[in-house]
Amino acid sequence: MFYIDKSYYQIKKTKNKGRGVFCKKEIKAKTIIGEYTGTKVKIAEYDLNKDKEGLYLIFLNDKYAIYPDLTKTDVHLINHSCEPNCWIVNHGGKVYFFALRNIKIGEELTISYLLPPKDENCNPCTHDCYCGSKKCTGTMHQSKENFKKWQRFQEKLIKNT
Repeated sequence: MFYIDKSYYQIKKTKNKGRGVFCKKEIKAKTIIGEYTGTKVKIAEYDLNKDKEGLYLIFLNDKYAIYPDLTKTDVHLINHSCEPNCWIVNHGGKVYFFALRNIKIGEELTISYLLPPKDENCNPCTHDCYCGSKKCTGTMHQSKENFKKWQRFQEKLIKNT
């Protein structure tokens, strides 16, 4: 669910990524954009075929994830970028999106999907990146090195809450 007022964003079609969320009024750094809501599912029992229409599953922890209600216009429409202007914080069993920096009018709100490194289970891989940023890696998968850093960061965050 969006926490920012509707006057701050609009949903528009993008060239290669379906719909996206775009800034209508400047959003200040550290602003909480919203909470990722939906049905809590056990990852081990999740049917990956649900993701054929798009990548919507977001992880809560090693056991559970959230699958959004795709009939709603919500933060699940925030697309991936290799150079995101928003970030994800997992806190108290909830997933929040917040602005990393000031986001200018007309900019698309983006996060890094933080997909684990590509392996044999992702074949053929459909997680190509179309963000167009200068740092685009061409994939939504993290490198093994960055994935390990992200896991260490998450472990510290969980330990300190």
